[in-house]
Amino acid sequence: MSEKIFKFKLDFYYKSLIIYFIFLVIYVIIRGNFSEEKFYIVFKDPIIYITVIFIIITLIGLIINAMRNRQIIFYDDKIVFKNRFGEREIFKDEILAVKFSRERGKVIDGHRKIRLVKLKLKNRKRWLRIRIIDYYDERKLIKEFKLLKHKEI
Repeated sequence: MSEKIFKFKLDFYYKSLIIYFIFLVIYVIIRGNFSEEKFYIVFKDPIIYITVIFIIITLIGLIINAMRNRQIIFYDDKIVFKNRFGEREIFKDEILAVKFSRERGKVIDGHRKIRLVKLKLKNRKRWLRIRIIDYYDERKLIKEFKLLKHKEI
């Protein structure tokens, strides 16, 4: 039984955290006061408070998503949506339809970039939505869903 694992990306959180932190350091250096060969940091500045709030929110988001450890695992006969707290198995015969949503306006190599994959399941009224960009190796993930769609037809 072959399995293909696609893990959730945390790059956005890392990059945002680094950018906010660098901004905070530069801003503190610019706003600080040099007097008598000492450097004083200005704490009564609302921009510093706002930046610290952004850093805390981004750090909480990073910790939560790192703890969840989300994955999509493709087996020969099923798809498993797994996180640290549990998993959900969807057998391929339960999938009624696979739909791709493309990004508007952006054309890369003559094609629009696929943004969402929607799965229609037998026992569920609403479509199950999966954002492709949230997982590593997007092209292989799209390829797996396209293979799944062609097997359904």
